[in-house]
Amino acid sequence: MEESYVSFDTAKLLKEAGFDVPCFNQYTERGTIWHCDCPENFNKSQCATSCPTQALAARWLREAHGIHVCIDVNASGWYYDLCKSDNGTHILWSSYQGPNDGGEWDSYEGALEAGLKICLELIKKQGL
Repeated sequence: MEESYVSFDTAKLLKEAGFDVPCFNQYTERGTIWHCDCPENFNKSQCATSCPTQALAARWLREAHGIHVCIDVNASGWYYDLCKSDNGTHILWSSYQGPNDGGEWDSYEGALEAGLKICLELIKKQGL
């Protein structure tokens, strides 16, 4: 088993949203991942972008923006549901927008990546 890291696109959205948690990995301007020995907030740099794990990004969204990215599974596959972390109020769910034939994702990590990305896009558009 290996850690799952956010995609380059999601990392850039995290940077725009103010993600400032020190990480061991960074994306270069071209999207290559570099590992470092000491954690650092690479988002302070114009030439690099922090590359957190999906779990760290989800925790940051809960703590900094009050949004929980919940991942669940049904007969068609994995899907995401966004809700307020303080009271569980529903914001939105993936509503069969996934890539498989059932409109879901074939992996937990795929659904989580999609949920993180859509959550960050909502924050950018609506200032959540």
